Amino acid sequence: MRGILFSLCLCLPALPASAAPSPATAKPAILYLATWPHKIDVIDLNQEKVVGQINLTTDIARQLVLSPDHKKLYASTLADNSIVTIDLATRRVTDSFSLDGGNEKNRLSGLTIDPTGRYLYAVDTLITKQIDHFDIGSPKFIVIDLSAKQITRSVDMPKDDDVPGYRSSMKLSPDGKYLYLFRDGIQVFDASTFRLVKKIDLRQPPVPDMLNLSLNLVDDPNEDPNTVTGFFNSSDPYVHREIFGVAQIDLKNLTFDLTPVGPVTTTSMSPLMLSPDHKLGYTAVVNGEQGNRITEFWVIDMATRQVIAKKQFVGRTRFNFGLSADGKKLLIYNAGYQVEVYDAKTLEMTSDIDLEGDTTSNLIVMPAGE
Repeated sequence: MRGILFSLCLCLPALPASAAPSPATAKPAILYLATWPHKIDVIDLNQEKVVGQINLTTDIARQLVLSPDHKKLYASTLADNSIVTIDLATRRVTDSFSLDGGNEKNRLSGLTIDPTGRYLYAVDTLITKQIDHFDIGSPKFIVIDLSAKQITRSVDMPKDDDVPGYRSSMKLSPDGKYLYLFRDGIQVFDASTFRLVKKIDLRQPPVPDMLNLSLNLVDDPNEDPNTVTGFFNSSDPYVHREIFGVAQIDLKNLTFDLTPVGPVTTTSMSPLMLSPDHKLGYTAVVNGEQGNRITEFWVIDMATRQVIAKKQFVGRTRFNFGLSADGKKLLIYNAGYQVEVYDAKTLEMTSDIDLEGDTTSNLIVMPAGE
């Protein structure tokens, strides 16, 4: 029996639509995206080109995290497991330190920042190199003090829980008191003690005929910190008919609004992105496999939860989907050397942005005008 696959994405609010300013007066629409071999490209979507590059002297950036004040960018690198601090005003690396030491390496997932901007939280797996083998430790919660440049707290994950693996997603509450861990359920921990204070097992969610709900949260600084909007796929326990729908989760009150949309006709769906006024949702879907593979953009009316437009596009074998901060441009990136730009109204491709290197990280979309 196939269960529910619930893929969530934090949506990117933006400014209301208005008449397009002239290129000379247009405010910047900045994106940050790490590329091979060890740089971060600065992209202005108004100019639709790379306008700067930030060189990382350590290694490939695998995850980017924006500071709460939007003034700094933190990069987690792969081989040396460093945390690199970048000042966005000067576009320069201002600090870097490695979490590894001796024969020990740290593998991080779920990296998220607290509201003060001083601490990074993550799930860490310690790998110790011995003479003839590697010892793989149990996953732990860790806190990285950016001022002290080290891991200052490390706490075992709950013993009765499944191993979270490398794709754990986490988010801190707006007041920094609670840490939310998203996997096949929502677990809420006291951020100071890591004591489990609440658990909602979504493998048996409070919705009739839905099973095995799992979550995948992609953090973004422009989202309402209390809300997550995304898709779910489900199958009923009787005839196993699969459907998909739109879900909204209130992280503050841990309440759920799950609205079925229709039968599943796709192989996979990208995370849902909302327009600035939250009236429309956008996604990219894949139908079929190999030579029969078709990729499409879908537009969803968020009031009625209905698909109101579809359009095929030439999709890569593997890609990520994004949206500009003003909601006017759809973005296709990773893997590859380009970011493809599509008009959100016509769903037609307008340009591609050459990155001169393969993408290696998540996409950071700055709020409009920053």
